[in-house]
Amino acid sequence: MNPRDAARSLYEALLAEAEQWACDDAEDQELLNEINRAPAPYDKLDLLTNSSLVPSHLSSAITDALLALDPATYSPSPTPIPPKASAAEPELHRIRDASITVVDASPEDNTPSDVYEIQVHGVSVLIRRRAQWGPATDVPYIHIENQNDGPGLLLVEVNNAGEHQHPNPTPDGAAA
Repeated sequence: MNPRDAARSLYEALLAEAEQWACDDAEDQELLNEINRAPAPYDKLDLLTNSSLVPSHLSSAITDALLALDPATYSPSPTPIPPKASAAEPELHRIRDASITVVDASPEDNTPSDVYEIQVHGVSVLIRRRAQWGPATDVPYIHIENQNDGPGLLLVEVNNAGEHQHPNPTPDGAAA
């Protein structure tokens, strides 16, 4: 499991705990609704940790873990994370609701360029160059993944050639 997925699971566990602790009174329910309507993950986390829905020591520990696992998503600071000394460590940046991960080129893995992954609106777009694709060399490669669960649709247009529909797969792997 990558750190981003681990952070998402940890956040979902914290939210589930808050829902368990919430009373049926209108104030708790309104707070849960406000958390769900918050525009960005760090806003949701801030509302959750500053509420009385979860014991403060638990929310504080989980907040620290979320910031360590996925600072680009859960930190309110728009300041980019400084590059790591190791080429294997990705750089994480957050711009508004988007997170951008940059991984250095790795010629030994046949990746002649840096790899960029942009995540926003429930969609992940990975962009890099491939050293070889058939007879062509140094070819742009783009991978798009709809990260929303359940039924849905991804519309993709390439080189102004019109939109193409890509339905989300069902849990059994078939197209919806």
